[in-house]
Amino acid sequence: MDPLNLAESGVAMDRGILPLLQMLDGNHDARDIQIILMRRQGGTLIPLSEIEAFIHKLDAIFLLESDHFRERAAAVYEEFKRQPHRTLSHAGQCYETDPDGLSRFIDNMENELSPDIPDYSDTTITGLLAPHIDISVAGKTYIDLYRRLRGKMYDLVIILGINHQWQDGLYSVSEKNFITPFGMLETDRDFITELNKRVPAGTLATNDFGHRREHSIEFQTVFLHYYLRSSPPPIIPILCGGIHEFIFQKKSIFDDERFRAMGEALRSLIDKRRKHVLFIAGVDLSHIGLKFGHRTPAASMLQAARANDQKIIVALEAGKPELIFHNAVENQDHFQVCGLPSILIFSSVLNDHSGMLLAHNTYDEQATQSAVTYASMIFTKECST
Repeated sequence: MDPLNLAESGVAMDRGILPLLQMLDGNHDARDIQIILMRRQGGTLIPLSEIEAFIHKLDAIFLLESDHFRERAAAVYEEFKRQPHRTLSHAGQCYETDPDGLSRFIDNMENELSPDIPDYSDTTITGLLAPHIDISVAGKTYIDLYRRLRGKMYDLVIILGINHQWQDGLYSVSEKNFITPFGMLETDRDFITELNKRVPAGTLATNDFGHRREHSIEFQTVFLHYYLRSSPPPIIPILCGGIHEFIFQKKSIFDDERFRAMGEALRSLIDKRRKHVLFIAGVDLSHIGLKFGHRTPAASMLQAARANDQKIIVALEAGKPELIFHNAVENQDHFQVCGLPSILIFSSVLNDHSGMLLAHNTYDEQATQSAVTYASMIFTKECST
C-alpha cells in the first residue's frame, strides 16, 4: 500500500514474496528473515545480501515505515498544506486535461444519450447521487446525471466524497479552491469557518490532507464545472471517513453527537443564509469478489449485491437513512458499500426531498473476478411560491 502516493509508479510483486513481507514488522532483522525463510524452504539459504538489497529497494520507494519514509511523508504533508489550491490529481489518467478536448468528450457522449429529459421548471434540483468510479467506466452515467444541471444556478454546492484512506475525524473539509480543466471552483471559506464553530471536537479532521489525491470529489468537480460554467458556484468539499466501528459494534451512528451536529450545522447554516444549495454525494455501492477480499467470485454474489443496493436506493428515495444504516449493521456491510458514510449524511440532510433513480449499473472486472456497482439519482423539491 502507498496511501500517500510517495512511490513514483506502481509496484508489482510476486505472491511468493508475501512471507518475507509479513516479517517486515519491526520485530525481525535481515538475519531472522534469512533463517525463517530457510526453514520454510526446506533448507534453501537465500544470501543475506539479496534480502538486504530487497529491503533497501522497498525503503527507497517509501514502502517501509522508516526514517526515510517519515521524512518524505512530512515533506509531502507540508507541501500540500502550503498550496492555496487543490490541483488536478487524476487529469491525464482518468479524463483529459485540455478543456477543449474534455468538452468534446462530454459533448460527444451526451449526444449518444436520449435528448428526452424531464422539465424541472416546477421543481428545484437539490441533490445528485453520482458515482465516483472511473470516468472511463461510467462516463455516460455521470453525464446523463449532470446534464440536468444545464442552465441552473446555485449559491453553493456541498460535495460529499469518500476518503479511501484513514482520517482522524468523521469528516474532512478543505478550504482549498479546486482546480478543474475549466478553471477554478472557489470554496466558501466563511461557510467553512462557521461550520467549524458549530460542531464538536472530533467531527472534523485536524487536516485536509485526505483531499490531496482523493478522486471521489475531484470527478464531481469536473462535470459540475462543465455544466455550470456560465456561473460557477462556490463549493464545500467534504470527505466522509469510515464508520465501520459503528457497524461492527452495532452502535447507532444517529446517536453520535458528531454525526448529528454535522447534519444540524449544514441545515442551519443553509437556512440562515437562505442560499440555493445543491448537495452532491460521490459514491459507489457494492464492491464484491476476490479483489475485495471475498472468497467467492463476484458472479456468484452479484444478484444478492444488487438486491442489497436496491434496499439502499429505495430508502434513499423515501428519505429514510436509518433503514440504510440498519441494513448495513444487519449484514455487517458484507457487500462493502463504499459510499455508505456519504449516503447517510446526504440522506439525513435531504430526507424530505423527492429522490428518483436514473441508473443502477455494474462494472464487471472479469480479470479479477470482481465487480463494483454504482448508481445515479436526482433529488428535487417543489419550488416555493
